[in-house]
Amino acid sequence: MTWEQGTSKKEHGTGNGEHGSLAEEGAASWEAIADGWAERVRTKTDWARPVLLDKPHLELVGEVSGAQVLDAGCGEGRFARMLAERGAAVSGIDLSERMIGHALRLEGEQPLGIDYRIRDMCDLSCFEGREFDLVVAYLSIIDVEDYETALAEIARVLRPGGQFVFSLVHPCFSPPVWGWEPRKVGTIPMRDKDRLFRKVDNYFPATEIRFRMWPTAPTETINYHRPISEYAHACRNVGLLIRDIVEPTPEPALAEQFDYLKGEFRAPTFIIFDCVRTP
Repeated sequence: MTWEQGTSKKEHGTGNGEHGSLAEEGAASWEAIADGWAERVRTKTDWARPVLLDKPHLELVGEVSGAQVLDAGCGEGRFARMLAERGAAVSGIDLSERMIGHALRLEGEQPLGIDYRIRDMCDLSCFEGREFDLVVAYLSIIDVEDYETALAEIARVLRPGGQFVFSLVHPCFSPPVWGWEPRKVGTIPMRDKDRLFRKVDNYFPATEIRFRMWPTAPTETINYHRPISEYAHACRNVGLLIRDIVEPTPEPALAEQFDYLKGEFRAPTFIIFDCVRTP
């Protein structure tokens, strides 16, 4: 199932921090797909990260040598390892025990000094206030039902002037209803030249979206679609100032080689926010 084919429902429930039904369902789904997900990202089968997202994330965080860094929602540890390889002292947290298990096994084989913990992003009480110079949430806030509590906790553990970088599936171009309108009625526009325009609908209200991370994934996963204004207001309310926004696009030569990537220049799939913790 693709994003276009996902199902949506108005956001509800008690939130990750209170372990409501949606939060439990989401956590269980990541446990179910953890083995397959670890294999996909480690074999670069998940193309979005190496092709679109890694470079702008790394450019935004800049020099991290010696920095205290938290990877919030680290999964099997891929980006945490990239930061540690650049000299950062990294802590990685994730709600999925199996994901952390994969991360710990690789840490045991190839030690980078990463501190992995099974932890809810909405409860970072295991960390002191103002402990980190940088917090990264690489496509993970979209998995959190009670995102406002998560942002408040992230702000708490960031030192004043510290950086918070988080990325999302772009709310404007991948809302609950979207798709490419074909130039020829009744066809599926696989190539860019066959796409007339991208149609989007139901930007409001915030909703949950259920979809399969890959066609043969053992279960559906829950992400949360929220208008950009909701994230902006939530960041403002906890003292996180958005100072830059990046909408990643592929290298033009790569898009010429892989035609499906040309759509990223027409309607980007992802958006990255660069924030600073105000005093």
